[in-house]
Amino acid sequence: MAATQVTDELITAAQAGDGDAMWSIVSAYDGVIKHLIRSVAPTAGKEDAEDLLQEARAVLIQHVRDYDTTSSSAQLSTYAHQALRRSIAKAWVESTTSLTVDSSAALAVKRALWQTEGDIEGAWMIVGSHEDPRRRMSRESFIATVEALADVTSLDVPANIDRNARNRADTLADTIPDPASDFTDPAERRDLARYLLREIPQRQSLALRGFYGIGMTQTPDNEVAADMGIKTSALRKLRSNGLTSARKVAHSHDLAA
Repeated sequence: MAATQVTDELITAAQAGDGDAMWSIVSAYDGVIKHLIRSVAPTAGKEDAEDLLQEARAVLIQHVRDYDTTSSSAQLSTYAHQALRRSIAKAWVESTTSLTVDSSAALAVKRALWQTEGDIEGAWMIVGSHEDPRRRMSRESFIATVEALADVTSLDVPANIDRNARNRADTLADTIPDPASDFTDPAERRDLARYLLREIPQRQSLALRGFYGIGMTQTPDNEVAADMGIKTSALRKLRSNGLTSARKVAHSHDLAA
């Protein structure tokens, strides 16, 4: 997947806090990430593409730190690839949607519209009658979200432009995770934390994951900051913003966080 070979030794060094090793891995995957950005967000401008790159790098760093080099089940490229695609797709949806619309609601509505081939009433039946009352959407919120999404790229647009592929290209909808797909009981605090960390910007998520050791080994601020190429003060700001973002997501779903 990556042009430059990333060895287990390099990964182990990065996990041990070697900033140069981590940056070597991130740099090796930059070409792959940029290709995914062009595929998932073909209309992204230079500034938007740079934001998507930074979000995806945060996801990659998290996966590097969590990767088990003793396991032969999957190489790092395979382990991180889908997560990178999804993080880019989610960030792109959020950046092209009105700021007044909750990103989780936008994803749920977009997925429902894709499932019903653009049938608004059919999509309303999906999101308005969810078996879990916490995830149901009011008619007013649904219409507002549909209107806010009116100018957003269609989910039917191919997200993987590979002219040599034998099978049809994946659509953008294929890259977007169902926000409720693996969320269980909000009373289970760690599950709730993991859910919220998937719903906020990934750079904020990484700042929180490293500090609390959620989904990765608890890591000192200086190491996480070095991995991300930022100062520790900037990392602390990301963590503070992440807590605010997580509380906002929780509040929008009436969850106790």
